[in-house]
Amino acid sequence: MFKALRFRALLAATVAVAAGCSSNSGSLSPSQSSSLLPSSLPSSGHVPPGTRLVDGLAVVGPSLVPLVPHPWNLPHVWPDKKSQRQILFVADPQNNQVLMYDPNTPNPSPKGSITTGIDYAVGLAVDKKGTLYVANLLGGSPNIGSITIYKADSSSPSLTITDGLDNPSSVAVDSHGDLFATNLDSNSIVGYKAGATSPFETINFSGYGQAGGLATDENNNVWVANPFGNQVEEIPAGSSTPQNAGLSGLNGPTDVSFGERGEMYVSDFAGSAVSVYKSGMTSPWAFITKGIERQGPTYGGFTASDYYFQTNQNLNVVGYKKGKMSPFSTITGIKDPRGIASTPLVVK
Repeated sequence: MFKALRFRALLAATVAVAAGCSSNSGSLSPSQSSSLLPSSLPSSGHVPPGTRLVDGLAVVGPSLVPLVPHPWNLPHVWPDKKSQRQILFVADPQNNQVLMYDPNTPNPSPKGSITTGIDYAVGLAVDKKGTLYVANLLGGSPNIGSITIYKADSSSPSLTITDGLDNPSSVAVDSHGDLFATNLDSNSIVGYKAGATSPFETINFSGYGQAGGLATDENNNVWVANPFGNQVEEIPAGSSTPQNAGLSGLNGPTDVSFGERGEMYVSDFAGSAVSVYKSGMTSPWAFITKGIERQGPTYGGFTASDYYFQTNQNLNVVGYKKGKMSPFSTITGIKDPRGIASTPLVVK
């Protein structure tokens, strides 16, 4: 366990150095980079009572997580379909739950939660049937992580995957229902056919950088944020070879999301911004900075209304209406929000 933690700390330091050396604007300062490293690990190496030690994303490092009670008196069910046609899912890893919100309401409170099968949820995805996929960084045996799958309206998993996983941090689903996940510890990407629990492919990402957030586009290509390479990789449908997408204007990208018209939003952790690329373009059309916190943007995602939501790690979630650069909604009350997903899926 502590071998993995040392590895995670090394990754965190590498991101800080890589960002600081980038020629792009918005690089981390020396004082910033230190905050990416573990700050709460006990020097004795022992975990204090009432806490547990968890691996963080490569840009964050491990942390001590307090074992706290459920912060909201929420029903462990999905919101009623008639009253809420769309659902925004937000991973709340430190409370072992996935929270559900109305994405069209400014500054909403959660309407429900999923806790069964959740063990430090980080990455989320939703398929065309409204099925929710959750990447649990922990769980499994021994702590290899898992992916739990929830059919629409169900708060209990219909399927749990552990084979081929090594602390999964992000998930994505294509139009065929094929599932893809990034493994944090082995730095790999695994693919599963719809309904399968064993991978049909494993891609070693070590020669490219660090596999971060995943997304699939309308043509079933897989896109990978690569914070160490300071770039985004594309894995064409049917291929197992990542290719540099040649995007400029990036600074520590951690996630990729696609809007209704194929526009790409890239969460730039080190740049403290979201870079926006129109379909087919490699230079950013715009940068979203309002509402984006320093050392914050980690995961993003779209709703069926083409609203974009971005998590600011350790702080909040901000939402933007279609084409807007200033947030109309801020979700608070989650200590460390991570993955974002919404149902129904954006129709392309």
